[in-house]
Order: sequence, then C-alpha cells, then structure tokens
Amino acid sequence: MITKLPALIVIVVIVSSGLAQQTEAVRCVATVYRLRGENWKLIKSEKFTPKIREEELTNRTIAVPGSRFRLYASVFPTDESMASAKGNDSIQLALAFSSNNLKSAFDVDNNAVAETTLATLDTLRVQRATYVNHRPIMARLECWDPRLERRAEGPQE
Repeated sequence: MITKLPALIVIVVIVSSGLAQQTEAVRCVATVYRLRGENWKLIKSEKFTPKIREEELTNRTIAVPGSRFRLYASVFPTDESMASAKGNDSIQLALAFSSNNLKSAFDVDNNAVAETTLATLDTLRVQRATYVNHRPIMARLECWDPRLERRAEGPQE
C-alpha cells in the first residue's frame, strides 16, 4: 500500500493541474462606454472567468447606469460549430442590450456575435454600439488566454 502511495499522489497532481488549466483557460471582461465629446468613456466593467466546458453557457448582466437597459454578455464554448486544423473546439461570444429579461445575449436578433477556434485563442472581441436614452453607447466583450501577455485595454480609435 505504501509503495502505491507516491504513484497515486502523482496521478492526483497531474489530473488536478489538467483540470485547473481547463477551467482557467479563458478570462473575459464586459465593458460599457458612453460617448462624451469625441471620446468613449468607460462607465461600467466586469471581469469574469467563463466555464470552458462543452456547451456550458456563461452569462453576465450589467445594468446600464441611468436607464432601464441591461447589457447581456454571453460566452458559449462548443465542439460542433467550427472545425479547423487545430480541432473542433470553438468559443462564441455574444452581446445584446435589452430592457427585457433574457436567458442570454444569443436570444435576440439585434445582438453582436463572434466566434473563433479555442485552440488558437489569443484575444477575441465582439462589440455593439447603439443608442440608450438618445445617447450613443458601446459595449464590448473581450476574452483572452491569460497565459499570454496582453496590451492595454480600452477602445481603439
């Protein structure tokens, strides 16, 4: 029994580190900007770690200050919609503004959607601009591989 203990510890460590890499393979940030003059100003931001398991939807809802609207940001990993040389796993991002309760940002017609192969993910962004209370507003959902170095965040002009 004691001779088998080191082998069991090694197996547990390998399995645990593999699971940790899968669950921490992607980080995301959902942001809301308002146009002030000629510049976009950040008014809300929320970082989160989506669940990267096959077809497990992760949603974030952000209230848009001064309105009844909410930003819905959704992340959906799948292995069925996008085949590539690196494999079938992909990640879909969706953004939508709505004053209604939604299950996800994928549920409305006026959303913005992006998809990429998960095996080659560096950074993926989807963005949606609209008017809320007659004022221009923009939302972004950006996801990245945290093992890679990132440059500064913010809207590019």
